[in-house]
Amino acid sequence: IALCHFYFNIFGILLWYPFPFTRLPIRMASALGERTAKYRWFAVLYLLVCFLLLPCLVFGISLAGWQAMVGVGAPFAALTIFILLVNLMQSHSPTHLPKTLRSWDFLPQWMHSLKPLDKLITKTTALCCSPARLNDPDVVVVTPDTTNINPESKKQTEQWYDNPALSLPEEISSEPRVFRLRGLERCNSTPL
Repeated sequence: IALCHFYFNIFGILLWYPFPFTRLPIRMASALGERTAKYRWFAVLYLLVCFLLLPCLVFGISLAGWQAMVGVGAPFAALTIFILLVNLMQSHSPTHLPKTLRSWDFLPQWMHSLKPLDKLITKTTALCCSPARLNDPDVVVVTPDTTNINPESKKQTEQWYDNPALSLPEEISSEPRVFRLRGLERCNSTPL
């Protein structure tokens, strides 16, 4: 099993990494990361679809026989190839496409943007953080102080709120934190 895993990784590196134009997994990971940074729920949806729904769907269709698999797979593969070719031509030579295919704006918004789904998920998940829960004594609401932030760093400030892993510069100090524990008054000078 370990050798299989090792060779799988080696052949994956040889297949995808040697030439810059073949580094598709890196570009895909970057696109997924950007999408997840913009829409927080996207990671959960991606995991559910790719690791639960699609495998179950393919398994269910495969139980129906190879005719059903070809009948569903062939149109899906053709549509995927068409979308990839149109996207490629939109980015490199849009003049060779008909006017309607130069952008996906002719489609309804839910077919080419995640904003409608984002609004729906945001409204649905906002129920757990409704104003009625804010009066609950067990709920602690923390609002950051933004009065000391320079106006030129507004975009960076917005990124801080989008990504909780990033923190405000005031919170980052070069001095180590010293915690004082009750019952250890004699050891106050020892940083923990």
